[in-house]
Amino acid sequence: MQCHRTWTIRPKKRGRPLRRTSPALLHQVLVEGYTLGQLFSDRVPVALPAYRYRFRQALRRWVSRPSPQHIPPGPLVLLVDGLWFEFEGIPWVLYLIALKPCRGHQATFLDPLLLPGREGASRWQQAVDAIPVHAKKRTRAVVADNLPGIEKIARHHEWILQLCHFHLLLKLQAPRRRVRYSLRGGSVREDIYQSMRNALSLPPGKRLSQTIEHLQRLSRGDCGTARIKTVLCQFLVDLPFYRSYLAHPNLGLPLTTNAVESMCRLVREMLRSSRAGSNPKSLLLWTTALIRLRPTIICNGHQINRNS
Repeated sequence: MQCHRTWTIRPKKRGRPLRRTSPALLHQVLVEGYTLGQLFSDRVPVALPAYRYRFRQALRRWVSRPSPQHIPPGPLVLLVDGLWFEFEGIPWVLYLIALKPCRGHQATFLDPLLLPGREGASRWQQAVDAIPVHAKKRTRAVVADNLPGIEKIARHHEWILQLCHFHLLLKLQAPRRRVRYSLRGGSVREDIYQSMRNALSLPPGKRLSQTIEHLQRLSRGDCGTARIKTVLCQFLVDLPFYRSYLAHPNLGLPLTTNAVESMCRLVREMLRSSRAGSNPKSLLLWTTALIRLRPTIICNGHQINRNS
């Protein structure tokens, strides 16, 4: 009373009042695929540019919060894949990592990591280092494509490595489609494809040994093209990593990285309907928001038939 001043523990903020955007709008744009132009209405007392500005501000507030994702309990399996982009002639890779419980069928995605340069062991190690320590300690295996350096990382962390069957067979699908036996080695390519599929699924025993010996003979001959021969020779070297799901049935390892591939497809679809991929900062912002809004995806581990 003597100084003739008043004060408050809730001082008034400077600037115009903050216009909060409903989280439902983020869900409509990022998950349901609507554009801001489709959702904008003339009844809203702002112009479309201001409407877009408010959405970007809401997007930044959503991503700036601590990650709300719940890491599954128990032993875990990592599912990893990279999504390539290019900005001003420089390659960038978006590193996606999901955690699947060994006895569960739902994978949970962590926040993505965007790094410049091509994929390699050092950059994948940065992505692995971003995993929470308590989750990394419970990790037992990693499922991946035959990425550069992934075998070295798995060996360093003492993880079981399961290589993706889908990416392997995809390398042989292109020459198999509408097989033309008039092409050089057409029938041999079909023989390689069927033998490799058998080697992936046969239990240990005589039939598996015969199949591997047959593939080794084919690798020493004419495989039709140099690319097919390279794929076959590398497959014979990495065969134990493709059959990890049989050697460790208790881990419930998926045979493919299709769960992460599905998230990659969702990211691509989001970029086609927005301007999110104009620069690395914007790409990471939109992708992080998308994953936080739909952090889980169904991922079934392989179930071995005990009667076979």
